[in-house]
This record gives sequence, structure tokens and C-alpha cells, in this order.
Amino acid sequence: STPQAYAFKPQELANTVWAFAKAEHKSAELFDAMARECVNRVDDLNPQDIANVAWAFATAGRSSPELFEALATTATALTEHYNPQDLANT
Repeated sequence: STPQAYAFKPQELANTVWAFAKAEHKSAELFDAMARECVNRVDDLNPQDIANVAWAFATAGRSSPELFEALATTATALTEHYNPQDLANT
């Protein structure tokens, strides 16, 4: 991972990739590093984080099968705890 990505809180990971995707900055190095960090900490992501990370990677056109598999597994496991807004986001 990037030298400081491990220090990010889960929401900060999600917000960072969201911001770069929104700005149309599709740095492979950044997205690859953040994908690794998100996979390592996927259990710490809440439903909004999961939605934001998935949106960011899809919007940036960055493929990360390992990340999407981890997000899907975690989102599925959390569905019983989702509220209506969480379901709409994911």
C-alpha cells in the first residue's frame, strides 16, 4: 500500500477514491494502492463506504476483481443490518 494509506480511516479511504474519480483523475498507481488497502480493511467499511468505493472504481474505469469480490461479500453479509438508505446506496 502507499506509505500512508494504512493510516486512513475507512471513510477516508472511500472518500479519497471517490474524490479522485469525481475529479476524473484515474491514476492507476493510486487506485491500485487504495484497492489493496480497501481489500485489507474491507471488514471496517460501512455500507456508505462500500457504495462509495464501488462507485469510484466503476466511474474511474478501474478494474479490481479482488476488491469487487471483497466488497460484494461484505455487502452481502451486512444486508440484514442495512437501513433503506444503505440499500439505495449499494
